[in-house]
Amino acid sequence: MQIENLISEQYQNEIITAVRNEDDIVFITYSVLERTEEKIKFALAKIFEKHNRFDLFTLVYSCIKELISNATKANAKKILVMEGAIKDINDSDDIVKKVRAILNEKSLLEYGLKTKKYGLSTRVYLKVYKKHLSIEVINNMALTKKEMDKINERIKKSSKYDNIAAFFMENPDPEAEGMGLGLSMVVVLLKNINITHKNFAVTTNGIDKTYAKVLIPLS
Repeated sequence: MQIENLISEQYQNEIITAVRNEDDIVFITYSVLERTEEKIKFALAKIFEKHNRFDLFTLVYSCIKELISNATKANAKKILVMEGAIKDINDSDDIVKKVRAILNEKSLLEYGLKTKKYGLSTRVYLKVYKKHLSIEVINNMALTKKEMDKINERIKKSSKYDNIAAFFMENPDPEAEGMGLGLSMVVVLLKNINITHKNFAVTTNGIDKTYAKVLIPLS
């Protein structure tokens, strides 16, 4: 099915105008829905078309999809804590078990409805400036220093690999809760289009936000 069949003509015109003017483009989502994915694809395609870099589309969109998936899972994890399903945030085994139990389409849709109820969104920002595309994915789950150290170590390690399967086989992470692999995949995907892992960063304000940022050269 073509992208244009899933989104309105009004939306298409708004995106085309935003891309022409290099305005910020923002998406707010609560779960991984096909319509939202197609809207992001349309905006990304128009950006790359404008800059004659459509060769980047497939791999960059894959990176965005991984980051949205991670953010959605992180918000779902926060709800598991809020609702008491996860009682001890230091019990890694229990957290892994509970999070993995909801890593399916039906459960993620259910938690998508809950994230909207609790006001926990995933925001995706696309911004072009100085011949670069800045991508930022934000969710409402803060990270601890221990978690940040682990993420940064994983990003650095995965930058040495050209194949995500090889990385995961040599660096298994039973406590990754299905999320650590996604971050590693982003690093490897970027490397495949000659973009250094230094253009990818995960940060947190330590209170209620985590930010995943990717910088894509367009020239």
